Amino acid sequence: MNSHGAFQTKRTNVFYINHDMAKEVQKYLTRNKTRLSLFEPLRASEYYTLANIKERIDASVSDQKDAKGVSFVVTLKGSQEVIAVINFTNFIFGVFQACYLGFSIDEKYEGKGIMYEVLSTALIYIRDTYALHRVMANHLPDNKKSAFLLKKLGFVQEGYAKSYLMINGIWQDHVLNALIFENS
Repeated sequence: MNSHGAFQTKRTNVFYINHDMAKEVQKYLTRNKTRLSLFEPLRASEYYTLANIKERIDASVSDQKDAKGVSFVVTLKGSQEVIAVINFTNFIFGVFQACYLGFSIDEKYEGKGIMYEVLSTALIYIRDTYALHRVMANHLPDNKKSAFLLKKLGFVQEGYAKSYLMINGIWQDHVLNALIFENS
């Protein structure tokens, strides 16, 4: 996996998603299936198959090559186990210079400051590598953990969208947040 390294933090290694880690991504998704279902679209059983994961990895690699987005996986130093996933998607350049952020972390690593540590570095990486001005991240109104993390990272609540995304089979409201890089 080291050949696809993007950056490191004090406790983690962060890699561009690639086929070398498809099995570890599969383990991560399967291990966290029930918990993540509360925050994601309904997933058919095929979503968790290795073949489907490899197809999604191919799409992510293509997006990165075309500067449309970047997907990362996170491991603890000295481990191959994927403990978190970060996606910067829908890059828009020109007068907007923006993207969306999505992230998840394994339940057993939640609340340990790892996601803050990784996202702090990932946001700087995205700003510096792609010269983006705005990163948007939205969350369900009752997702207090994401709300707290985003605020700690410097995101500001910009709005509230009714019936914004279909999560777990139900159209749900979302809190809209953005981080502005003032010097970019």
